[in-house]
Amino acid sequence: MTEWQHVSTIGRTELRRRWRVVRGNPAQLVAIAFMALFAIPMVALVAFGGFLFGRSIGDGAATTTVTLARTGLVYVWLLAVGFGGLRAYSTALRPDHLDGLLTTVSHRELIGGLLFTEAVIVGVPTLLLAGIGALSFAVGAGSPVAAPLTVATVLCVLATALLVGFLLALVVRNMGVRSKLLTRLRTLLFVLLGVVYFWVIFTESFDTVLAPLYRLLEPTPVAWFGDLLLVGTAPAASLGRSVGAVLASGGLLLVGIAAITQLAALLWYADGVHIEHEAAPTEGSTLDTRLGALLPQPIAGVVAVDYRRARRAPVSLSFVLYPLFLLVNPIMTTVQTGSVDGALPLWIVLCGAWVTGAVFPLNVVGNEGAVLPATLLGRDPGRALVGGHVIAAALVGVPVTVLATAGLAVASPRPLSAVATLSASALVLAMAAGPIASGIGAAFPRFQAVRLSRSTRAIVPSMVAFAIFSTVIVIVALPALVGHSGLVGHALESWFGIPRPTVRLAGTLLTTVLALPTGALSALYAVRTVDAFRFD
Repeated sequence: MTEWQHVSTIGRTELRRRWRVVRGNPAQLVAIAFMALFAIPMVALVAFGGFLFGRSIGDGAATTTVTLARTGLVYVWLLAVGFGGLRAYSTALRPDHLDGLLTTVSHRELIGGLLFTEAVIVGVPTLLLAGIGALSFAVGAGSPVAAPLTVATVLCVLATALLVGFLLALVVRNMGVRSKLLTRLRTLLFVLLGVVYFWVIFTESFDTVLAPLYRLLEPTPVAWFGDLLLVGTAPAASLGRSVGAVLASGGLLLVGIAAITQLAALLWYADGVHIEHEAAPTEGSTLDTRLGALLPQPIAGVVAVDYRRARRAPVSLSFVLYPLFLLVNPIMTTVQTGSVDGALPLWIVLCGAWVTGAVFPLNVVGNEGAVLPATLLGRDPGRALVGGHVIAAALVGVPVTVLATAGLAVASPRPLSAVATLSASALVLAMAAGPIASGIGAAFPRFQAVRLSRSTRAIVPSMVAFAIFSTVIVIVALPALVGHSGLVGHALESWFGIPRPTVRLAGTLLTTVLALPTGALSALYAVRTVDAFRFD
């Protein structure tokens, strides 16, 4: 086979592998379905926007239009670089069976196949969308050359941006495999990057981050893509800059591909640093000793194992982030206004209890994995497993939920009586969430690991268990949330003369009446399910 045949074969094989991964993950299939639904209005928006943009060129604001195109394409290029770099770092540069591939083909052919894969996955839908926008833009501008030049511009922007993203990802990964310091601090760096990312979203500080990069790229050929887009359509577009953009793109592709090939070789053939963890004799027993002084030994052992698993593989708990997405808008509102809105403590109560129940107790049987047979041979395994998972979640979730609720409620315009009842609701819900989740998880366990990323698999709760638990915790929390709602309290006081403190207290009591028996019955079912568990 020729070199190109190797590249295309690797690319097609990688596409098939990724499709098999998607088919085996129902969550990804659902996400793709939603993306397909959103694609319909996106196509309409691109077509209509392209037509309006073309029409705007004929209104005498050609200079302004060219400036807008240059600025917009610089920002688009930056976002495409970030997207390409993230995909390269997390997925593209980590193919399955890397060592075996490198014994049969050269690293040049392998990186070419991976680039081929990314070009198909990212490039095909982008070019289809660009083609629709190009045609509508050409019709709006009344220029026959607008359509091919628009497609050419999109090709240049996409190819150069993805190439630079690959280069940055390779540089970062090469630094990581050769630096012990970066290897040790990798988790901390990712956490800091996540904090910065959410800070930018919450504070809407995109311009603060991207403006320096824009000023750096404004005099470069990246800004000339705007001239390439509009040359022959807008008189202010420069033909010289358009040609320069094409030539610069070609030169960058030639140099970039050569650089990517060398960096890939440095990465894949590197003898990376090895971090030797010297565990002290008491490292593994310190936590067990402390917990054993407070809890029965079997329960203390389960709690300790839960914490060790979370520390060693935090990505396995990524599913608990889903409830936290509900906090994005309330937190953004708080950051933008500079004051705590009265609704934020209510969201904290719900999400805090939701996460507390989901983190450990929602898969009491499946969490044990390969050690489940040995666990079931122990004395009173149901009490140990259910109690251990529930307590492990409560020791962290209850204080965090209650303190966060109380602190935000005090900072909000709520009276002290509302702070007290809302904090009591948070305490009841957070304590009952674990027992409620345990029975649901025991009824719908998951024993097989699922793929969380390209190289990470873990046992997580089933989607059915997560959906049922989410529904139950919302129903149980609803009386307390409604009772502390300003709108409901005002309505009941106006219509029936019921004082607001009475409404809040009634909501807290009703939630308590629902939560405690539900939690007790669910935990009892979980204990009996574990005790009666038999292997097929």
